[in-house]
Amino acid sequence: MKSEALTQRRHRDAFAAYSSGKLSDGMKLVQQCLETDPDDGRAWELGGLIHYAEQRFQESVNSIEHASALVPLRAVGQACLGHAYAKTNRPRLALNLLSELIENESVSAGLMLQIATGLDAVGRPDLAIQACRRAVDQNPNLAQAHYDLGYYGGKVGVSFSQIESSIRRAINLAPHHSTYRVGLAGLLSENGQAEEAHGLVARLTNHDLTSLNCSCCLQRLVTLYRSAKDTRRVVVCQQQLLHLATR
Repeated sequence: MKSEALTQRRHRDAFAAYSSGKLSDGMKLVQQCLETDPDDGRAWELGGLIHYAEQRFQESVNSIEHASALVPLRAVGQACLGHAYAKTNRPRLALNLLSELIENESVSAGLMLQIATGLDAVGRPDLAIQACRRAVDQNPNLAQAHYDLGYYGGKVGVSFSQIESSIRRAINLAPHHSTYRVGLAGLLSENGQAEEAHGLVARLTNHDLTSLNCSCCLQRLVTLYRSAKDTRRVVVCQQQLLHLATR
């Protein structure tokens, strides 16, 4: 019993280390578990999560597949394996695994959004929308779910008004989240509503702008700010674009 309790504690500690970004600490705990029991399926699954976070995608596949032969995978392990399949050029396997998770009642809203990302990565934004809707059903106040619903909607021809409504809902839920404002500004600008678009981003700080990692978003902002003669923000966006291009 003591040995089982120790193993469970190591599992919890390893997952906590993984969740907080302490990947080497988490892997040390995984290795301790496997030294005690090489057939510890949960440890193999945790190792796969950590490998994925380290961008060691094939190692992630190997570890989680090995885990699946020992224990039923948790939803987080299945989602990670689906993403790892996508990263290792196995889109059909990724699609099969991730699409099954849409109807899994144990999947949290946050994990459902990660599943949506994976489905979009393998060319199925329509299924990504289904995953986002499940996330919204679980947590109607999750701003990212509404924003992602609008984002994927734009890829499948959803009407402008529906996309705008989803993104505005995200902004209402998280008014200080600059990425949502930038996304809506880009949408409005493309629809010929440049003045309203600029109004959404006119008060973004230097920190807001240098926190953006989307080159397309920054390019749109350069165009918006330039048309509004907002020279300072044009320069900040251009500097961030240069930073992204050279890092």
